[in-house]
Amino acid sequence: MSVRLPVRLTALAGGAVVLGVVAALVLGALREGDRPEAGGPALAAAASSPPRPGAPLPGGMDARALGFRLLTLADPGEVLAGMDALARAAEQGDVEAQIALGRIYLKGLPAVPRDAARARAWLLRAAPSRHPSAAYFLGVMSQNGDGSRADPAEAARWFEVAAQGGSPDAMFLLANAYRAGAGVPRDDRKAVELYERAGELEHPAALQTLAMAYRYGELGLEPDEAESRRYTMEAEHAIQHRQVPP
Repeated sequence: MSVRLPVRLTALAGGAVVLGVVAALVLGALREGDRPEAGGPALAAAASSPPRPGAPLPGGMDARALGFRLLTLADPGEVLAGMDALARAAEQGDVEAQIALGRIYLKGLPAVPRDAARARAWLLRAAPSRHPSAAYFLGVMSQNGDGSRADPAEAARWFEVAAQGGSPDAMFLLANAYRAGAGVPRDDRKAVELYERAGELEHPAALQTLAMAYRYGELGLEPDEAESRRYTMEAEHAIQHRQVPP
C-alpha cells in the first residue's frame, strides 16, 4: 500500500511551497549577515534610497544585499535595479546571488517574467559549489522537465548532492525516488534511511511517511503502533516549527 500523505504535508514536500511566496523566496534565501542592515550605515542608506537602474552599485556581497532589498519593493523600476544588482554580484561569482537569480526566474515576479531556461543557466553556474539549494532546485527542474526534458536519473543525482549538503527536502525527494525506483534502483532500506535523516531535521512529510509505513508495515518495516504514533506526533510538532524551505 502506498503512503497516503495529508494534503498539507504533500504540499510541504514539493517545490510549490518553495516557490509559492515571493517574500519568502527573497528573504528566506538571506543569511542573517546578508541583510542590508548588516552591511553598515552606508549600505542601509543605499538600500533605503534605491539607485536608478544603471547607476553604479556596490560590488560583491554589497551588491547582492542591495539587490535582495530592492526585490522586496513593489516599484517595477526598483525591482529591475535589484535584478541588475544581483546580476552584477552573480557575474562576480557570488553563488548566493546566482541561486537567487535562478529561483526568481524559476518563479517569476510581476516585473520579471518566468524564464526556466535562464533559471537553469544560473543554477548551473552555482552548481560547482555544491550548494544544496542550487542542487535541490536543479533536481526539482530535472524531475518536472522544467527548462529541459524530464530526467529522473539526473534529478536523483542532484538530490543526492543537495542531501549530502544537508537539505531535508532533497533527502525526502531522494527517498521517494528510491522507494519508486525513479532514476535509481528501487531500495526500501535506502529510502527509510533518507526519510529518517530528513525526519531528524524535522521534515514533516518524511516523518508522516515513516508514521504511515510503521502503521501499515511498508518499506520493509514491521507494523508498530507505538512507532507510528511517535512519528505522527513528531510530524505534528515539525509542522508547527517548519523552517523556510531551501
